[in-house]
Amino acid sequence: MDFFAAQDNAHKRTGQLVGLLVAGVVTMIVAVYFATMLVVHLAGGYLRKYEYGDGYGQGSAVDAWVEQEIVWWDPRVALAVFVFILLLVGGGYLYRWAQLRSGGERVAEMLGGRRIDLDTMDQAERRALNVVEEMAIASGMPVPPVYVMPSDAINAFAAGHTVDQAVIGLTEGCIDRLNREQLQGVVAHEFSHIFNGDMRLNVRLVAVINGVMVLGVVGYFMWRYIGYAMLWGGGGRGKKNDGMPIALAIMMLGLLLCVIGFAGTLVARLIQAAVSRQREFLADASAVQYTRETDGIAGALRAIGGAPRNTKLAAETSQFNHMFFSQAMPSLFASHPPLPERIARLEGISTEQVGELRPKLSAEEASRRWAKGMSERKVEHQAAAPAIGVAMAGLAGSLAQVGDIHAVDMAWTREVLSHVPRKLNKAVHAPQYVPAVVLAMLVHEQGADSEAVGRQLHTIEETLGATTVAQVQELLPAYAGMDDRCRVPLLDLASPVLSKLSDTQAASFRTAMEQVVMADGAVTRFEWVAALLVDAALDRGGEASHTTTARLSQVADAVHTLLSVVARSGHDDEAAMTAVTSAACQWLKIPATPPNIAVSLKQLNSAVHDLRTLKFAERGRLLQAVVGAVEHDGVTTVAEAEMVRAVAELLAVPMPPVVPDAA
Repeated sequence: MDFFAAQDNAHKRTGQLVGLLVAGVVTMIVAVYFATMLVVHLAGGYLRKYEYGDGYGQGSAVDAWVEQEIVWWDPRVALAVFVFILLLVGGGYLYRWAQLRSGGERVAEMLGGRRIDLDTMDQAERRALNVVEEMAIASGMPVPPVYVMPSDAINAFAAGHTVDQAVIGLTEGCIDRLNREQLQGVVAHEFSHIFNGDMRLNVRLVAVINGVMVLGVVGYFMWRYIGYAMLWGGGGRGKKNDGMPIALAIMMLGLLLCVIGFAGTLVARLIQAAVSRQREFLADASAVQYTRETDGIAGALRAIGGAPRNTKLAAETSQFNHMFFSQAMPSLFASHPPLPERIARLEGISTEQVGELRPKLSAEEASRRWAKGMSERKVEHQAAAPAIGVAMAGLAGSLAQVGDIHAVDMAWTREVLSHVPRKLNKAVHAPQYVPAVVLAMLVHEQGADSEAVGRQLHTIEETLGATTVAQVQELLPAYAGMDDRCRVPLLDLASPVLSKLSDTQAASFRTAMEQVVMADGAVTRFEWVAALLVDAALDRGGEASHTTTARLSQVADAVHTLLSVVARSGHDDEAAMTAVTSAACQWLKIPATPPNIAVSLKQLNSAVHDLRTLKFAERGRLLQAVVGAVEHDGVTTVAEAEMVRAVAELLAVPMPPVVPDAA
């Protein structure tokens, strides 16, 4: 899969969807205009004046109505209809889009979801968090928040606008009733939707359908309530109702609007279902590619087929049906392929061979696997983690796997996470400790420089208070024996909490981090990595729908800042830095400028925000330039690999970690 093409195509499809919406609105304007003109004619809106003595005269109204002037074009009516439809459909679309603009978390909340606490004591929820964390780190994307929905149904969804602002939603039935392999297959399926660019399109579809549906709802309201009230409320029993013609006209127009609006909604849902069905097959195949086995996802589908049919989800689920792992609610147009067909494709058999939809595993075997999965994630403190004395795999190979997860990545990720000391693992899952986890990591970088460490602790106390200092001091000993491979995954685990900091908290944390880093007057390679990852996490807490339309030439200053940081982290002399940045700028076809050897963390923060507006194809080119700069001297260190991973993450590009060569 070409991740960059998939993301840009998703944005193109979103643009095409908006184009279809515009075409649909124009069609509805035309239909409503002619319906309105028909109603106006039937109501006698274009009667000619006949002189029959006094006015029309007795008995002349029918003749006048029959011989009324036939007018099918009236600019006044056309303008009124245009404004009316634009306000209704556009308003309905914008209202729903504004609701969903904050991203996947809003979708989860609308579906009745509850965010799983990072420090949850529930074993099933802990297992779900572990599965999501492993897959996120193995794929090179920030760990997404996980929501649980109150339903016994086995289902899941991924929602959000961008890769780094996604959320994963799991039902209680999915968490409680699936074993670890099956749950991993379901989560891999949802990660595929993230990487394939389906999320943004899915959210936009919800807004489009809501806009079209508003017309039908307003028409029904006019027909059933306004016209009815005017018809029967204009006079008492036996009294003349002078508003009857207007009431009948409103009821007739409302009925026509109702038909047009709901017909448009049916067409929109038909398109929604057709798009969704094809994407489900792709996501199933990708889940098998990620996990390297079919039993997990196929077993989950069999479990769904054998589950009771009376399970319920939130009332809002119907409009989000296409976003779920399987059909969440009955619908006229199926948004998912039939379960037997999906299972048959996964297991390489015919639909007739699928047989009864039930898990292949016995209850005892499922329980055994579940217990095994839980034991695999028990994190034990490692007094001395194995040293990294192996060659690093090529960064170009990892870049080619952007958007892919492989079994070796998953195994390596689990192995690395197992070397995170217990105290740090517990702290990074406790929101109140997360800032201290990051700061303690940076303080640990100073090593034996007790004077610099003292300055760092002092500045932390001034900006964040004595409690944070105590937490940092409590955590520092745990870093003594931690493997360096654990540093970036630990920062990834911290990102969900960092992204939720308020503006005031984020500003205080940034200040503390900058002063801690500059306590010794220099910035190490890992400190640059930490600064990139933290800035990316804090930036995710802002506008959810990033504008991804910029080209490299439009953010050239930010590109120069980033290349300067990358070159500085890999080279010690200015001449080498200049050669690297010049070569990268030439390849990117932007003006080459001397590298900035004194980039501040504030400058880097500003550059991060600008770089996140790049089109995905441009992000791919920039990431290739960064890889070229790192590999310029033919040697790739662990710190340089971490730098590339950090750059990929700030660009919202899921680049798998560079796994040490088995040799």
